[in-house]
Amino acid sequence: MDKYKRLAVLAAFMILAGCAVVSKDETGISIRHSSENDLLIQQRADRHCAFFGKTAVKVQEGSRESTYFVGTRVSTFKCVKENG
Repeated sequence: MDKYKRLAVLAAFMILAGCAVVSKDETGISIRHSSENDLLIQQRADRHCAFFGKTAVKVQEGSRESTYFVGTRVSTFKCVKENG
């Protein structure tokens, strides 16, 4: 069973390692990531925009590109002022 746990950890690391910020500023953030971890990408965008007192709203999701055996895409978020 240890062999399978190591493989699972390695697979998780590879998915997360595929994440890279393409561009970011106070108006938004674009992130290249594996196509399987949308939730983690939303959380990363939320943290970035919160730094500026804003909320992250996904405005674009690129088409899936194959890199080796993991599919990647670029998601773009706009940082918008929170209501209230």
